[in-house]
Amino acid sequence: MPTRDRLCGLPGEFQLVRCDHCGLVYLNPRPTPGTIGVYYPDDYESYISKRSERMSRLARLSLRYGLWKRCRLVRRHKQSGHLLDVGCATGQFLAEMRHYSGWQVSGVEPNGHAAEFARQAFGLKVYQEDLVSAALPSSGFDAITLWDVFEHLHQPRAILAEVRRILKPDGILVLRVPSLDSWDARVFGPYWAGLDSPRHLTVFSKSTLARMLSQAGFRVLERRTGSGSYFALLLSLRLWLDERVTSPAWRKRFLRLVSNPIARAALTPPLFASDALGLGAEMVVVARPVGSTGSDQVENS
Repeated sequence: MPTRDRLCGLPGEFQLVRCDHCGLVYLNPRPTPGTIGVYYPDDYESYISKRSERMSRLARLSLRYGLWKRCRLVRRHKQSGHLLDVGCATGQFLAEMRHYSGWQVSGVEPNGHAAEFARQAFGLKVYQEDLVSAALPSSGFDAITLWDVFEHLHQPRAILAEVRRILKPDGILVLRVPSLDSWDARVFGPYWAGLDSPRHLTVFSKSTLARMLSQAGFRVLERRTGSGSYFALLLSLRLWLDERVTSPAWRKRFLRLVSNPIARAALTPPLFASDALGLGAEMVVVARPVGSTGSDQVENS
């Protein structure tokens, strides 16, 4: 499927292909590690700091709730220890996780602007490089998280191997990626925010992510969908409107209509239903190295 950069509007045409053998969907050809940086400008959404004074009350509450859910998920499987957030961006999650007793946190972030913000704003320890180049100590972490990062990686299998090396035998890996099985992907097609070409180099389904984790020596403890579904829906809708509705005024009116609290409340029941059916926009997986003595039970959704 032909695709382009609909989010940032940067030039280039790309192609999404599906492997006939395993079903994995990925970008081919793709920007090289040396050229991909141009598609991550400093104003890329993940690098923009969410300053509370610039946000509405509802947005502030949504941000805190989202961060709380991330922390709760980690702490359900691990009560304390050293956590590494790979692709930590401006450090919002690490700063929140640090509030819980018993946790030491650090991050890896190759973007210099984002990494420096995390250090200056939150006093975080952040390695400004990719995970492999950081050469972190073996078995040094109790939990490793990749929130909306895994789909951006040129060599996801190599990263999983490195994660397994630096993760303690009883540690946990937490991944969140866009879900190709979601109803959003089916409804919006090329306008689905989960594609985000060319930054998303791989687009995972439940089966392809599970296969890759298993091949890397991990067993899935928990899998669920739905985190961020409302905002993913708004972004997909915005991308559709940008191309299909020529009037900026009408685009603005429509987005305002679906962005208000009443519309969000009305959308909550169908979004919860899609999550319960495993059709949410994003997929969260918790995994542990095979051979661990941990007692967690596998939970699929």
